[in-house]
Amino acid sequence: MRTGLITFHFAHHYGAQLQALATMRAIQSLGHDCEIIDYRLPHTTRTNQLFKKSGGVRGMASDAHTALHYGAFQRRFRRFEAFVAEEMSLSPQRYTAFEQLRADPPAYDVYVAGSDQIWNPYIFQDKQFDPSFLLGFVREGRRIAYAPSLGVPELPEDKAEELRRFLTPFSALSVREKRGQVLLREAAGRDARVVLDPTLLLTGEDWGELAAAPKRQGPYILCYLSPTPARRPPTLWPYRRAPVGPSCSSRGPGGRSTGRPSWSLTPAPGSFWACSGTPPPW
Repeated sequence: MRTGLITFHFAHHYGAQLQALATMRAIQSLGHDCEIIDYRLPHTTRTNQLFKKSGGVRGMASDAHTALHYGAFQRRFRRFEAFVAEEMSLSPQRYTAFEQLRADPPAYDVYVAGSDQIWNPYIFQDKQFDPSFLLGFVREGRRIAYAPSLGVPELPEDKAEELRRFLTPFSALSVREKRGQVLLREAAGRDARVVLDPTLLLTGEDWGELAAAPKRQGPYILCYLSPTPARRPPTLWPYRRAPVGPSCSSRGPGGRSTGRPSWSLTPAPGSFWACSGTPPPW
């Protein structure tokens, strides 16, 4: 059975790309052909670019930071691009707008929407549902939702009514969170199962086949940094490599200062300093 999957697959974001791949492979493991519909929003494409060129102090600061670390950012960019090209089975045609999908929809027996926050209207530029992710372009074929997230605690009445209309043709509904289950019941009168995030449908061996061999041997610290530190629990503040002031400079023979700064691991925004004689492993 030919299956078309639509989700966030192209964003340069680890969670987005891994969940897309996992959903595709889970469907394929059931014996079905599965392609990811290559739907790429222009906003996402711009966000992926190394230089934002957005103007303003924040945009200029971001571009200046990118320029200072261009080599690392370029390698990261190429890895995300290569992962999509090499690991995902994409539809032959690329789409960049709902109107394109509606005018010339790809033909499948089954259409699957999910997972990720594809049903969160507030992450799109116009703050509205994107009908593409609600399979509004489908003419014939079953419509299934696997683990989409609405990402919001409540829906205003107008959006609830719009969601109800889109969900009517779906033959099977599931969601990623319990709150989404409640919202679908309230908006559409439909029961949706709460299911696993698709990344948990694959085994450790499956992910191990994709993982690169670690370059560093021995103990290390892995930091995965969030762009919204104000919302992070205090115990998860990112640690950064930062030179310590003169009073903590490294010491030579006899305890005399070498004049060279030592390095510290300090939680941003620097609530304490911990001196060490060697840089952290990164």
